[in-house]
Amino acid sequence: MFPNNIDINGTQFTFVKQSRRGEVAIYTSGSLYARVGEKKVIEDKIALHKKFESFGFPVSPIVGQGAITAGSYYLEESLGEKCFSFLFQDDMKKFGMISPELFEKFLGVTEVFARAQLRSAISDKSTDSFSGLIGPKDLVKELPKFEEKILRRFDDAILELKVFPLVLTQGDFNPHNLFPIGVIDFEETYYGPFGYDLVTNIFSNNYFPETPGYEYIRLSSFTDEQKNLYYTCLDKICIQAGLPRVSAYREHFEFLRAIWLAKENHKLPKLQQWRYELFKKSYLQ
Repeated sequence: MFPNNIDINGTQFTFVKQSRRGEVAIYTSGSLYARVGEKKVIEDKIALHKKFESFGFPVSPIVGQGAITAGSYYLEESLGEKCFSFLFQDDMKKFGMISPELFEKFLGVTEVFARAQLRSAISDKSTDSFSGLIGPKDLVKELPKFEEKILRRFDDAILELKVFPLVLTQGDFNPHNLFPIGVIDFEETYYGPFGYDLVTNIFSNNYFPETPGYEYIRLSSFTDEQKNLYYTCLDKICIQAGLPRVSAYREHFEFLRAIWLAKENHKLPKLQQWRYELFKKSYLQ
Protein backbone atom coordinates (compact mmCIF):
# COMPACT_ATOMS: atom_id res chain seq x y z
CA MET A 1 0.00 0.00 0.00
CA PHE A 2 1.21 3.48 -0.85
CA PRO A 3 0.72 6.28 1.70
CA ASN A 4 -1.85 9.01 1.09
CA ASN A 5 0.78 11.75 1.37
CA ILE A 6 4.52 11.89 0.82
CA ASP A 7 7.21 14.52 1.28
CA ILE A 8 9.80 15.09 -1.43
CA ASN A 9 12.46 17.69 -0.66
CA GLY A 10 10.05 19.61 1.56
CA THR A 11 7.14 19.56 -0.90
CA GLN A 12 3.97 17.70 0.07
CA PHE A 13 2.46 15.40 -2.54
CA THR A 14 -1.04 13.90 -2.39
CA PHE A 15 -1.94 10.46 -3.70
CA VAL A 16 -3.92 10.49 -6.96
CA LYS A 17 -4.09 6.89 -8.16
CA GLN A 18 -2.12 3.75 -8.86
CA SER A 19 -1.13 2.68 -12.34
CA ARG A 20 -3.27 0.00 -14.01
CA ARG A 21 -0.85 -2.72 -12.93
CA GLY A 22 -0.56 -1.30 -9.44
CA GLU A 23 3.22 -1.08 -9.53
CA VAL A 24 3.46 2.72 -9.51
CA ALA A 25 1.65 5.32 -7.40
CA ILE A 26 1.00 8.77 -8.83
CA TYR A 27 1.04 11.84 -6.57
CA THR A 28 0.52 15.52 -7.25
CA SER A 29 1.61 18.79 -5.69
CA GLY A 30 -0.32 20.86 -8.22
CA SER A 31 2.55 21.91 -10.45
CA LEU A 32 4.39 18.58 -10.28
CA TYR A 33 3.53 14.91 -10.50
CA ALA A 34 5.54 12.25 -8.68
CA ARG A 35 5.61 8.61 -9.74
CA VAL A 36 6.69 6.29 -6.94
CA GLY A 37 7.52 2.58 -6.97
CA GLU A 38 10.26 0.00 -6.63
CA LYS A 39 13.67 1.13 -7.84
CA LYS A 40 13.81 -1.18 -10.89
CA VAL A 41 10.28 -0.21 -11.97
CA ILE A 42 11.04 3.51 -11.72
CA GLU A 43 14.36 3.12 -13.55
CA ASP A 44 12.54 1.33 -16.38
CA LYS A 45 9.88 4.06 -16.50
CA ILE A 46 12.54 6.77 -16.69
CA ALA A 47 14.36 4.92 -19.49
CA LEU A 48 11.11 4.59 -21.44
CA HIS A 49 10.33 8.27 -20.88
CA LYS A 50 13.75 9.24 -22.26
CA LYS A 51 13.12 6.98 -25.24
CA PHE A 52 9.91 8.89 -25.97
CA GLU A 53 11.77 12.19 -25.66
CA SER A 54 14.44 11.00 -28.10
CA PHE A 55 11.79 10.44 -30.78
CA GLY A 56 10.16 13.81 -30.17
CA PHE A 57 6.96 12.72 -28.44
CA PRO A 58 5.28 15.66 -26.66
CA VAL A 59 5.72 14.26 -23.14
CA SER A 60 6.04 16.06 -19.83
CA PRO A 61 9.68 16.79 -18.91
CA ILE A 62 11.27 14.93 -15.99
CA VAL A 63 12.62 17.47 -13.52
CA GLY A 64 13.91 15.28 -10.71
CA GLN A 65 14.39 11.76 -9.36
CA GLY A 66 15.57 10.06 -6.21
CA ALA A 67 14.51 7.85 -3.31
CA ILE A 68 12.21 8.29 -0.31
CA THR A 69 10.80 5.92 2.31
CA ALA A 70 7.92 4.92 0.03
CA GLY A 71 10.35 3.95 -2.76
CA SER A 72 12.15 5.46 -5.74
CA TYR A 73 10.51 8.31 -7.61
CA TYR A 74 10.73 10.72 -10.48
CA LEU A 75 9.06 14.08 -10.95
CA GLU A 76 7.25 15.38 -14.00
CA GLU A 77 6.03 18.89 -14.71
CA SER A 78 2.26 19.24 -14.97
CA LEU A 79 1.03 19.78 -18.53
CA GLY A 80 -1.76 22.06 -17.35
CA GLU A 81 -4.98 22.14 -15.39
CA LYS A 82 -7.32 20.89 -18.11
CA CYS A 83 -7.00 18.16 -20.70
CA PHE A 84 -8.69 18.55 -24.10
CA SER A 85 -11.66 16.52 -22.92
CA PHE A 86 -12.59 19.18 -20.36
CA LEU A 87 -11.62 22.05 -22.64
CA PHE A 88 -13.94 20.59 -25.28
CA GLN A 89 -16.68 20.37 -22.65
CA ASP A 90 -16.21 24.07 -21.85
CA ASP A 91 -16.55 24.92 -25.54
CA MET A 92 -19.70 22.85 -25.86
CA LYS A 93 -21.27 24.84 -23.02
CA LYS A 94 -20.21 28.17 -24.50
CA PHE A 95 -20.69 27.62 -28.23
CA GLY A 96 -22.57 24.35 -28.62
CA MET A 97 -19.55 22.88 -30.43
CA ILE A 98 -15.77 22.56 -30.20
CA SER A 99 -14.38 25.88 -31.43
CA PRO A 100 -12.17 25.89 -34.54
CA GLU A 101 -9.32 27.45 -32.54
CA LEU A 102 -9.34 24.70 -29.91
CA PHE A 103 -9.70 21.95 -32.49
CA GLU A 104 -6.67 23.36 -34.32
CA LYS A 105 -4.60 23.05 -31.12
CA PHE A 106 -5.87 19.49 -30.66
CA LEU A 107 -4.89 18.65 -34.22
CA GLY A 108 -1.46 20.23 -33.71
CA VAL A 109 -0.60 18.04 -30.70
CA THR A 110 -1.88 14.98 -32.56
CA GLU A 111 0.33 15.77 -35.56
CA VAL A 112 3.45 16.12 -33.39
CA PHE A 113 2.60 12.79 -31.76
CA ALA A 114 2.04 11.09 -35.13
CA ARG A 115 5.37 12.23 -36.58
CA ALA A 116 7.16 11.08 -33.44
CA GLN A 117 5.51 7.68 -33.77
CA LEU A 118 6.85 7.30 -37.29
CA ARG A 119 10.36 7.96 -36.00
CA SER A 120 9.88 5.10 -33.51
CA ALA A 121 9.00 2.50 -36.18
CA ILE A 122 10.65 -0.93 -35.95
CA SER A 123 11.18 -3.62 -38.60
CA ASP A 124 9.63 -6.40 -36.49
CA LYS A 125 6.16 -7.39 -37.77
CA SER A 126 4.96 -9.41 -34.75
CA THR A 127 1.66 -8.10 -33.36
CA ASP A 128 1.34 -10.60 -30.49
CA SER A 129 1.72 -8.06 -27.69
CA PHE A 130 -0.62 -5.65 -29.45
CA SER A 131 -3.26 -8.35 -29.88
CA GLY A 132 -2.99 -9.28 -26.21
CA LEU A 133 -3.58 -5.72 -25.10
CA ILE A 134 -6.56 -5.19 -27.41
CA GLY A 135 -8.06 -8.29 -25.78
CA PRO A 136 -10.45 -9.98 -28.25
CA LYS A 137 -10.39 -13.17 -26.16
CA ASP A 138 -11.40 -11.14 -23.10
CA LEU A 139 -14.45 -9.83 -24.94
CA VAL A 140 -15.27 -13.32 -26.19
CA LYS A 141 -15.49 -14.49 -22.57
CA GLU A 142 -18.12 -11.82 -22.01
CA LEU A 143 -19.95 -12.38 -25.31
CA PRO A 144 -19.33 -16.10 -25.99
CA LYS A 145 -22.21 -16.36 -28.45
CA PHE A 146 -20.24 -14.18 -30.89
CA GLU A 147 -16.82 -15.84 -30.52
CA GLU A 148 -16.42 -16.87 -34.15
CA LYS A 149 -17.47 -13.50 -35.58
CA ILE A 150 -15.29 -11.48 -33.18
CA LEU A 151 -12.14 -13.55 -33.66
CA ARG A 152 -12.53 -13.87 -37.42
CA ARG A 153 -13.01 -10.15 -37.88
CA PHE A 154 -10.15 -9.43 -35.48
CA ASP A 155 -7.77 -11.66 -37.45
CA ASP A 156 -8.86 -10.00 -40.70
CA ALA A 157 -8.21 -6.53 -39.25
CA ILE A 158 -4.75 -7.45 -37.97
CA LEU A 159 -3.86 -8.90 -41.37
CA GLU A 160 -5.06 -5.80 -43.25
CA LEU A 161 -3.18 -3.45 -40.92
CA LYS A 162 0.18 -5.10 -41.60
CA VAL A 163 0.64 -2.47 -44.33
CA PHE A 164 1.56 -0.06 -41.50
CA PRO A 165 4.80 -0.21 -39.50
CA LEU A 166 4.78 -1.04 -35.80
CA VAL A 167 5.42 2.05 -33.70
CA LEU A 168 5.50 2.98 -30.03
CA THR A 169 1.84 3.07 -29.08
CA GLN A 170 0.31 4.87 -26.12
CA GLY A 171 -2.69 2.56 -26.12
CA ASP A 172 -5.31 4.94 -24.71
CA PHE A 173 -4.78 7.96 -26.92
CA ASN A 174 -7.84 10.17 -26.51
CA PRO A 175 -8.72 13.78 -25.55
CA HIS A 176 -8.67 12.90 -21.84
CA ASN A 177 -4.94 12.15 -22.09
CA LEU A 178 -4.06 15.06 -24.37
CA PHE A 179 -3.24 18.60 -23.24
CA PRO A 180 -2.49 21.65 -25.39
CA ILE A 181 1.23 21.14 -24.77
CA GLY A 182 1.55 17.37 -24.58
CA VAL A 183 0.37 13.85 -23.85
CA ILE A 184 0.15 11.84 -20.61
CA ASP A 185 -0.55 8.24 -19.51
CA PHE A 186 2.08 6.04 -21.12
CA GLU A 187 1.50 3.30 -18.55
CA GLU A 188 0.96 0.43 -20.99
CA THR A 189 3.18 1.36 -23.90
CA TYR A 190 3.73 -1.30 -26.55
CA TYR A 191 4.32 -1.60 -30.30
CA GLY A 192 1.22 -1.44 -32.45
CA PRO A 193 0.38 -0.54 -36.05
CA PHE A 194 0.78 3.12 -36.93
CA GLY A 195 -2.68 4.63 -37.06
CA TYR A 196 -4.25 2.83 -34.10
CA ASP A 197 -3.64 5.61 -31.58
CA LEU A 198 -4.55 8.26 -34.11
CA VAL A 199 -7.92 6.75 -35.01
CA THR A 200 -8.82 6.02 -31.38
CA ASN A 201 -8.20 9.67 -30.59
CA ILE A 202 -11.28 10.76 -32.49
CA PHE A 203 -13.30 7.52 -32.32
CA SER A 204 -13.35 6.72 -28.58
CA ASN A 205 -16.00 9.38 -27.96
CA ASN A 206 -18.50 7.17 -29.80
CA TYR A 207 -18.42 4.66 -26.95
CA PHE A 208 -19.83 7.11 -24.42
CA PRO A 209 -23.62 7.69 -24.41
CA GLU A 210 -24.93 11.20 -24.99
CA THR A 211 -27.87 10.81 -22.59
CA PRO A 212 -27.68 10.84 -18.76
CA GLY A 213 -28.25 7.76 -16.61
CA TYR A 214 -24.89 6.07 -17.14
CA GLU A 215 -21.73 6.00 -15.01
CA TYR A 216 -19.97 8.08 -17.67
CA ILE A 217 -21.42 10.09 -20.54
CA ARG A 218 -20.07 11.90 -23.60
CA LEU A 219 -18.71 15.36 -22.79
CA SER A 220 -18.38 16.65 -26.34
CA SER A 221 -18.72 15.69 -29.99
CA PHE A 222 -16.75 16.40 -33.14
CA THR A 223 -18.52 17.82 -36.17
CA ASP A 224 -18.32 16.01 -39.51
CA GLU A 225 -16.15 18.86 -40.79
CA GLN A 226 -13.72 18.40 -37.89
CA LYS A 227 -13.53 14.66 -38.51
CA ASN A 228 -12.77 15.32 -42.18
CA LEU A 229 -10.06 17.81 -41.26
CA TYR A 230 -8.58 15.31 -38.83
CA TYR A 231 -8.33 12.52 -41.39
CA THR A 232 -7.07 14.88 -44.09
CA CYS A 233 -4.20 15.78 -41.76
CA LEU A 234 -3.42 12.13 -40.96
CA ASP A 235 -3.57 11.10 -44.60
CA LYS A 236 -1.13 13.87 -45.53
CA ILE A 237 1.33 12.57 -42.93
CA CYS A 238 0.96 9.05 -44.33
CA ILE A 239 1.51 10.15 -47.92
CA GLN A 240 4.65 12.04 -46.93
CA ALA A 241 5.92 8.87 -45.21
CA GLY A 242 5.11 6.65 -48.20
CA LEU A 243 2.32 4.84 -46.36
CA PRO A 244 -1.30 4.09 -47.27
CA ARG A 245 -3.89 6.58 -46.07
CA VAL A 246 -5.05 5.89 -42.51
CA SER A 247 -8.59 6.84 -43.52
CA ALA A 248 -8.74 3.89 -45.92
CA TYR A 249 -8.24 1.52 -42.97
CA ARG A 250 -10.35 3.45 -40.51
CA GLU A 251 -12.98 0.72 -40.03
CA HIS A 252 -10.33 -1.84 -39.03
CA PHE A 253 -8.79 0.50 -36.48
CA GLU A 254 -12.21 1.43 -35.12
CA PHE A 255 -13.13 -2.23 -34.68
CA LEU A 256 -9.99 -2.89 -32.64
CA ARG A 257 -10.67 0.10 -30.44
CA ALA A 258 -14.30 -0.95 -30.02
CA ILE A 259 -13.14 -4.30 -28.62
CA TRP A 260 -10.91 -2.53 -26.11
CA LEU A 261 -13.74 -0.23 -25.06
CA ALA A 262 -16.44 -2.90 -24.86
CA LYS A 263 -14.57 -5.36 -22.65
CA GLU A 264 -13.96 -5.41 -18.90
CA ASN A 265 -16.48 -2.80 -17.78
CA HIS A 266 -17.91 -4.89 -14.93
CA LYS A 267 -17.58 -2.04 -12.44
CA LEU A 268 -19.75 0.11 -14.72
CA PRO A 269 -22.75 -2.16 -15.38
CA LYS A 270 -24.96 0.41 -17.12
CA LEU A 271 -22.20 1.58 -19.42
CA GLN A 272 -21.11 -2.01 -19.97
CA GLN A 273 -24.53 -3.05 -21.25
CA TRP A 274 -24.80 0.04 -23.44
CA ARG A 275 -21.40 -0.69 -24.98
CA TYR A 276 -22.30 -4.34 -25.56
CA GLU A 277 -25.38 -3.29 -27.49
CA LEU A 278 -23.48 -0.71 -29.54
CA PHE A 279 -20.74 -3.20 -30.35
CA LYS A 280 -23.21 -5.88 -31.42
CA LYS A 281 -25.19 -3.43 -33.54
CA SER A 282 -22.03 -2.09 -35.20
CA TYR A 283 -20.13 -5.31 -35.85
CA LEU A 284 -22.06 -8.49 -35.12
CA GLN A 285 -25.32 -8.23 -37.08
